[in-house]
Amino acid sequence: MSNAFNQQLPSSQHAVVILEFGEPEVMKYHDGVAMPELAEGQVLIKVAYAGINPVDYKTRQGKGWGADNIRKNKFDHNEPAILGFDVAGEVAISNSDQFAVGDKVAALTFDGGCYAEYVAVDAKLLAKVPEGVTLKQAAALPCAGQTALQFIVFADIKKGEHVVMNAPAGGVGHLLIQLLMEKVAQDDIKVTVICSPEKYHKLADLIDKNQLAGWIDYTKDEAFPDLQADVLLDLVGDEAGVRALGVLKSGGRVNVLPTIWVDKLKGAGNEKNLIVAGYAAQRSGEDMARVLQQVADGKLTLHIQQSYPLSEVVAAHLELQKGGTFGKIVLEASV
Repeated sequence: MSNAFNQQLPSSQHAVVILEFGEPEVMKYHDGVAMPELAEGQVLIKVAYAGINPVDYKTRQGKGWGADNIRKNKFDHNEPAILGFDVAGEVAISNSDQFAVGDKVAALTFDGGCYAEYVAVDAKLLAKVPEGVTLKQAAALPCAGQTALQFIVFADIKKGEHVVMNAPAGGVGHLLIQLLMEKVAQDDIKVTVICSPEKYHKLADLIDKNQLAGWIDYTKDEAFPDLQADVLLDLVGDEAGVRALGVLKSGGRVNVLPTIWVDKLKGAGNEKNLIVAGYAAQRSGEDMARVLQQVADGKLTLHIQQSYPLSEVVAAHLELQKGGTFGKIVLEASV
């Protein structure tokens, strides 16, 4: 264990805590919050930035696996919880031979705790932040970047297939669309996007829109065209996902994030014999390193819409919940 920072570590920290599920106002920024306890194989990170994702506000609302974990591990024991799964910062204490005090690192952790000045993370989930990538960029990448990398493998798109995706300018989407454009050149696939005119215009910052096979403006009232497409990459779900099924051929494939919408889409696509599968990101230090390096090498462009101080987390969640984010929003804990 490296204890070089032990004498400098505070006895408590600032953090955003919740005592109940609900609206953004249940999140409270406090001082005097207990420091994380470090387990074997973990690293204590001094948080510079924490990324926020839709799963954060859904967890705060009491929905999904994140909320289930909080109920079981915190609320059932009358303990407060700290949200946040994306983190970038510097190693303060290390129980791992792979990481030394002062290393700049990033990770996706399903244990939460990143809306704070310090968080303990399993070393196997960490990756060092390469030169040319800022800690703000690194904090925006863990969930969205790893999901995009893994989702395109999961979708198993074949040479020559026509792929339709919605939300191409969101956190995951703005990275996934860039990965799809690589397959346009390599595997002769066709890509059509579903988005608003505003988001379609912004795609010019990420890709050559001339490479797209088409664009569907979902803000119009008419039904989507029957494109006889092979694959739908649905990053929205619910009624938007159901509406998008009309672009597919009979027997087409639907890959959806988040997984909670799988059953609804299966029901809606039953007449066309659609194959519907959901995907949830898997935590991976290797994938964390891969996506960081792709940004460092200029192969992926990361867009950060805005950063908020940790104390303004309520405003950050309200902005994300509007659904119009281009790229990512991050929280600044310390720099």
